[in-house]
Amino acid sequence: MRTLCYICSFHQPRIEEMSMLFDTDQLEVYRETGYVIVDCPFPADLTARALQAIQRQLIALEDNTTDTRGNHYRLAPQIPDSYWCALDHSLPFLQMELHDEIVELARQMVDDRDIYFRNGGINELAPGMSFVWHRDSGEEYVEFMHYFSGSSPKNGCLRVVPSSHVGPVDELMADVERRRKTERGSADVDRTKSDVELPGEVSLSLRPDQLLVRSSKIFHATWRNDSDEGRLMHHWLFRAAHEADHRFRFEDYLTEELVAALSEEQREVLWLGRDFPLSDKWESERQRERGQVRWGVL
Repeated sequence: MRTLCYICSFHQPRIEEMSMLFDTDQLEVYRETGYVIVDCPFPADLTARALQAIQRQLIALEDNTTDTRGNHYRLAPQIPDSYWCALDHSLPFLQMELHDEIVELARQMVDDRDIYFRNGGINELAPGMSFVWHRDSGEEYVEFMHYFSGSSPKNGCLRVVPSSHVGPVDELMADVERRRKTERGSADVDRTKSDVELPGEVSLSLRPDQLLVRSSKIFHATWRNDSDEGRLMHHWLFRAAHEADHRFRFEDYLTEELVAALSEEQREVLWLGRDFPLSDKWESERQRERGQVRWGVL
């Protein structure tokens, strides 16, 4: 198992003081490896408020009977069989997602000022569970990931194959299946175990004051969470205006109180009141969520 060390080496991102934009070295690391780690631009007290909001929303394990997505542990979905809990786009989470410097970084990465906030989400990896090797999407976009209480191999931190965001991952997936058969006797997926180790993979241990910026196409998995608590991760993404991938209209999901708490610049990237087509892929989910899934000021 190879754990990320914060020293200079070929595949190690350099941790530097954040500015409004990535510097040349950070961009080079991202383009070469598919990820870069930087200091969080938002203040620590915002993370503290987010953790407090989570504590207020936690429910007993025996009461979380509607989480069929395996996305949460003690955070109940707003409606059964949904990825959305009460926190995903509430304050203070939206204030992190739409922080001024985050928005500027997103604009830099797509080389376009006209971007929209696509969505965010809270992922809570349960004890004894992992995520297996996969690629999120065939489309290229930048994802921001923040591990509130830190991440390590013990609690299920991210594992990546550097530079796997370029080209197909068919050979990597075939290697995973071969190794499963050789080491476990079956190529079947088993989320109760850490997936097989791959040559050159890197474990991304992160502090609560660090932010992972990665490609949607990087090949990744997690270690099994061997701690006693759910491992909390907050992730979100933006898209360029010409990329028609809208999940929903935020005015249908956010309370007026929440919208009023945002700055004009933050409301701009939510595309409130702007006319655009919604992705057909999510039409059935939108119908199910209408009037049931809402985010506000907690």
